Amino acid sequence: MSKADWLEQVHRFLTLEWANAASEGRTFNEFAYLRTIGLLEAGVQRAETATERFGPRLSDLADAMAVRRASASTMLTKLEREGLVERKHSRLDARTQHIKLTEEGREAVKVGLKLYERSAAQLLAAIGDHQADILALSAGRAAKRAKETRRTGPHT
Repeated sequence: MSKADWLEQVHRFLTLEWANAASEGRTFNEFAYLRTIGLLEAGVQRAETATERFGPRLSDLADAMAVRRASASTMLTKLEREGLVERKHSRLDARTQHIKLTEEGREAVKVGLKLYERSAAQLLAAIGDHQADILALSAGRAAKRAKETRRTGPHT
């Protein structure tokens, strides 16, 4: 099996695991947004100022998800209707929206992370500890390169 085939198999496995569990909770796309908001919130809390303490901006979310602001806003509207996020306008700039997970949103993230933990345990049990360590190291490097490439553009 080629490396590309292996990666596709892992992706397919995780996609099917998520689809099978979707009746228990949220779609993967909803989870991805909620998880990203939670991660951004944690970053904002570490860097918060005395004047603005609500949460990340819509533009921060769009950048982190690599989507257009309109797409992020559409998903946020859905998540807000479902009671998973709150949005508020900035006290400093009324054009700026800040986002915050609700308690129900935080719970949805926990459920999604548990699904990933179950799926990861199945995958890692199949490949063994040594190979899992190598995979984790390689995935970390790949994620770092991808992040750098998004920031600087592809190198030729």
